[in-house]
Amino acid sequence: MLQMKSSIVSNERLTETCWRMFLDASKIASKIKPGQFIMLKISETNDPLCRRPFSVFRRVKDNQKFIGIEIVYKVIGRGTRLMTNLRKGDRLDIIGPLGHGFEWVRDKRIHILVAGGTGGACLFMLGEEISKAAGKNGHELNIFLGAETKESLLLEKEFKKLNGKVMASTNDGTYGYHGLVTDMLKNALDSGRISSNCAIYASGPEPMFKALAPICEQYHITAQVSMERHMMCGIGGCFVCVCKVDKKGVLRYRDLKSSHIQVGPDEWGYALVCKDGPVFHIDEVAFDE
Repeated sequence: MLQMKSSIVSNERLTETCWRMFLDASKIASKIKPGQFIMLKISETNDPLCRRPFSVFRRVKDNQKFIGIEIVYKVIGRGTRLMTNLRKGDRLDIIGPLGHGFEWVRDKRIHILVAGGTGGACLFMLGEEISKAAGKNGHELNIFLGAETKESLLLEKEFKKLNGKVMASTNDGTYGYHGLVTDMLKNALDSGRISSNCAIYASGPEPMFKALAPICEQYHITAQVSMERHMMCGIGGCFVCVCKVDKKGVLRYRDLKSSHIQVGPDEWGYALVCKDGPVFHIDEVAFDE
């Protein structure tokens, strides 16, 4: 984990509510792994008091050397509204890389990224890695992007540059498949257009994960999901970002002694998203009804 001052290279609007920021942060770029995140101090004062967590969209290279990182953010509160006023040359304090990222299941040939809303920003680095292997080792990359409308669909152009197949859905039917991105995925699996002998990596709103879980259970698919929670510190000190987990699911993948997960005599417990996540196996998470 590093703490450093970073200069803004650019801060541009992508859609009505989403922006992309390029930060001069070469040291973090050289260390960060897909699915990890940073904590960003939005101003040099104590207003806002708390940092904001952001997934790293991608690492920027120049002559094969990492020179910075990009984040994609949605304006949803006062902090992100203030970020839209930041300009080239403004300096921000960053902590990162943080958290437990995606673990690429290399023994699977078919890999599926499922992104809802701004979730594509968390998955792009992993997509880049799989895309490179697809040309060398025969891996197949399928990318499912979901949004409410055509105007709110994010990063389709960037994902189409990868060595994979991109499919888009919109809830209102204004572009691509008419319906939820999980419905589009299930349709592809049910029809046999995509083999269920695959690995899934997902990022998006929690209801999307709840819809994804029974699909993975039906087809016995291994899946990893990047959970979102409010965070104050990002390093496990404030206990704000707890996530309910299934005890049996957790014990399939983790040694509790080397984690921050607390489980009692019941079948569930709690994990810290900032330390034990943000990426979990889907059957580790206890989704409330």
